[in-house]
Amino acid sequence: MAQEEQESNPKLEALRTEKDQKILQTKIKDLENGTAEDMDLLIQYYNNDAAKKDAITKSLLTKFPDSQSARMQRMVSFLKVKGAENIEAHLQSMIKAYPKVNLDMEKSMLSSMYAEEPNSTKVLQYINAMKDPVFRLRALVMAIDLMAAIDNAKALDLATGELAEAKKMKGRTVLSEPLKVDPKAVYDDYINIYGKLLFKAGKNDEAYKYTSEAYNSIKERDAELIENYAFLSSLKGQYEEALPILSKAVEEGKFEQKYMEQVRRGYAKLNPGKDVDAYIAGLQKVFIDKIKTHVSKLMINESAPNFTVTDVSGKKVSLVDFKGKTIVLDFWATWCGPCVASFPAMQMAANRYAKDPNVKFLFIHTWDNVPDPLTDAKNFLSKRDYKFDLYMDLVDQSTKRSPAADSFKVKGIPAKFIIDGNGRIRFNIEGFEGKAEAAAEEVSQMIELARS
Repeated sequence: MAQEEQESNPKLEALRTEKDQKILQTKIKDLENGTAEDMDLLIQYYNNDAAKKDAITKSLLTKFPDSQSARMQRMVSFLKVKGAENIEAHLQSMIKAYPKVNLDMEKSMLSSMYAEEPNSTKVLQYINAMKDPVFRLRALVMAIDLMAAIDNAKALDLATGELAEAKKMKGRTVLSEPLKVDPKAVYDDYINIYGKLLFKAGKNDEAYKYTSEAYNSIKERDAELIENYAFLSSLKGQYEEALPILSKAVEEGKFEQKYMEQVRRGYAKLNPGKDVDAYIAGLQKVFIDKIKTHVSKLMINESAPNFTVTDVSGKKVSLVDFKGKTIVLDFWATWCGPCVASFPAMQMAANRYAKDPNVKFLFIHTWDNVPDPLTDAKNFLSKRDYKFDLYMDLVDQSTKRSPAADSFKVKGIPAKFIIDGNGRIRFNIEGFEGKAEAAAEEVSQMIELARS
């Protein structure tokens, strides 16, 4: 957010390009004595001067502790602290320093941190310490969402235990103070995620109750909510509404057996006498053909650098070790949200080639920012039950750079490279968006094109 603001802020640009030093110093003095937003502008201006940046930050926190700018500076300060005990101590020091300031958002840093352990007791310790009941529920939704990625059963238990509290928000419309959170949006988010947790647990009757409520209340529905609602509706024989949604899901790569079965039943019910198998095959073909057309346009032919990374036992491997094989390199980091979002798709793709000796996936952890990146990466994958072949692109302590990522000129992660058996890069893709099924199929089609 700070980067985007700096890139698009004309006031900041005017400050940076001011040639007249006398005018510049006058502007700076005015900003120092101005509003919270003025001081935030100065913090951005002094981004490369740690001493001046720190001085303005302290002044902002003293003069305008309740401001959004001050709150963001306090949030950012957590990123500099390592270890759960130290982070807890950091929050306690804030509570003492700002006894009259609402620190619910800062407390959410702790509840979210413990959600990733996952530790429900600690999550609730910080959730229950919050003053604003609406933001409390918002923070709880965030914690449950984080926990669900690691342990759906624990997340469901936590959500069930807090359901009665969540229902107290139903029907409320007044924004909370001072964080101005919308209680209706928060309640809708809660029942939405609660329905999804129940759905994943196979509790279809309960899931239908809350999924239906979320579906009928939320205007901008996410794809998972829409598909879950359609599937659960189809179980109750409501095929008229459900079949078009489920059919579209298959066209977008949803080939799970339970979805296919409901499409089969729905189509047979609504179209007696017609060929169900041909209908489903047509839906699948639409998906595969679309992926093939898209992927074929992305193909390149560049020489791959002879990178070096280490496996989990510390053994170094290079490009030459995979001669004759098609390899998929996935540069990622534990702190990278899009990397994590792409993992279900990458696990699907890796599973398809698990028994193929001529295709190898290398999940390369890069741009590390913790004292023990190997343990951090291993624990991260283990908690989420990903069966990846982990490799490390450790930061060079002399250059402070990650050599393998640098050799591929990686500018952002996740970054994926598909390299053929002759050492040629055939595909280079950055970032992640869309559904896991489509992304997995894209990777598979890239592999097939690369080795053909």
